[in-house]
Amino acid sequence: MKKVFQIVSVIGFVFVTAKVAAMTDEEKQEVVFASEAAPNHITDSASFVMFRDGKFQTIKKGRNDFTCLVVRNPHGRFEPACLNKPATETVLLTLEYHTARLYAGASTKQVMSEIAKKFEMGELPTAKVGALVYMMSKNNQAYLEDTNELISFPPHQMYFMPKLSADVFSLPESTFSPGSPWLFQEYPHMSCLIVFTK
Repeated sequence: MKKVFQIVSVIGFVFVTAKVAAMTDEEKQEVVFASEAAPNHITDSASFVMFRDGKFQTIKKGRNDFTCLVVRNPHGRFEPACLNKPATETVLLTLEYHTARLYAGASTKQVMSEIAKKFEMGELPTAKVGALVYMMSKNNQAYLEDTNELISFPPHQMYFMPKLSADVFSLPESTFSPGSPWLFQEYPHMSCLIVFTK
């Protein structure tokens, strides 16, 4: 019985090793980039996805409830992100649609209009309560469509929730400084409280 268990264990190890080895260099690099988003105790056991062919496709299956990826757009945006389970089940769907439409040539204004309609039709959910996205990389590059420029964006955490009116928290415009929260209202069907970190 012990010998059978050892054989099964070896087969299992070979299978797992083969799956890891099957990752391409590009996928391995994507895991490294995406891992910048959150602490090691999260990323070490997280699942990783990569945007290809209009969808976020799994490149590494994890053991916890976090999903990590790099948010990009055709203009050079680079923002590693790790989403907890509520965010993966809701926010990720909008992020995937948003990303796909930008790569298809749509403007952000056009995409936001489409997202609003899809939400009204029940095709996109609002955020679940407790939806958290870590974006704590020191290499964040955000794209400003109005001025057509990339800017360095501080490490931060994003707490998504169903849509709120802008005056709920009575927050000032962001100063991009540690501890300064900012109510982010880009999406028409959900709000996000951004908290900048050191």
